[in-house]
Amino acid sequence: MRILTIDLLKIVSIFFVVISHVTLFFLLRDDNDVVLYFLRQIGQLGVSLFFMCSGYFLLNNRHEKQVDYIINKAKGILTVLLFWLIFYYLYDTYFISKFTTVPNTSFLNYINVSRTTSDATHLWFIFAIVSLYILTPLMRNAFNETNAKGIMKILVIMLIISNLTLLNALTDYKFSFSLIPFNILIPFQAEGLISFLIGGYLGLTKPQIKTFSFKHIMLLVFFIISLISLSIISSRTGMVFFYGKFYNIFLQVSSVCLFLFLVNLNINEIPLLIDDISKNILGIYLVHNIFVIEIHNEFVHNLFLEKFNYINIYVYIIAYSLLAFILSYILCVLLRKSKITSKIITI
Repeated sequence: MRILTIDLLKIVSIFFVVISHVTLFFLLRDDNDVVLYFLRQIGQLGVSLFFMCSGYFLLNNRHEKQVDYIINKAKGILTVLLFWLIFYYLYDTYFISKFTTVPNTSFLNYINVSRTTSDATHLWFIFAIVSLYILTPLMRNAFNETNAKGIMKILVIMLIISNLTLLNALTDYKFSFSLIPFNILIPFQAEGLISFLIGGYLGLTKPQIKTFSFKHIMLLVFFIISLISLSIISSRTGMVFFYGKFYNIFLQVSSVCLFLFLVNLNINEIPLLIDDISKNILGIYLVHNIFVIEIHNEFVHNLFLEKFNYINIYVYIIAYSLLAFILSYILCVLLRKSKITSKIITI
């Protein structure tokens, strides 16, 4: 079942991720710029929203054989993942290395995208989503209307406990002590789990908010306030403090508010181009680093910035991100023309 607003949400999410990856080059050179932190944080927002979209459908799917359904999806995505790990390894080793210095890394080390920084680093998300797929059969039966209130209570508890990691980090940084025993925090730090469960809860309850009513507009207001707050705090603490912590309260408030705002828009049809982009969204995520080159990108940006030195840096980031997104979409369209190549960008 397709929901047009969620198709639109996925497109927005991936574009946010592309912007974030382009921004990294500039943030590493100016780590006090609040606007750069904002552009970097919207990438985390995009990832959180994508986890929510996945939970929205997976935790409310109606397949009778849950285990078989999930295992087949996991197999498909792991096959695609293996192809792109090999591709990016060859891309970095034999192409990008001609323009800049690329560390000599064995393929076995390259696969561990959590430890090895490379242009395949963005594939960590695919590993994370596979883990959530595997958990789905265990959680699916709990997602019914009878349990809705209970699920909400558990989500609140999980959100509180997971954010204690930030309290620990703060007290450790300021006063050299950590108040909360680490053991209670570990089970709630699976990447994307809380966003995934929130998406499942929203898919179960489907909150209805009248389009452009006061409540609907306030969702947009809270989304902006929360994201700006996260960006300002990040500029004071440094990116590492929040980065990768998708459970942090500011990010979750932003994600839920934007999710509900877009889902409650009355959209009955979308342009054919937008519809086609939504069908290629996984592929766009997989291939976008061919053009963004998130890690070994000095030669690209130095070249463009020298030629277009009159352009505002923030305008440059958005323009380059849009170009990379468009090129990624075009590549996916070309790959889909063959049954063989279409298999590496779809599941």
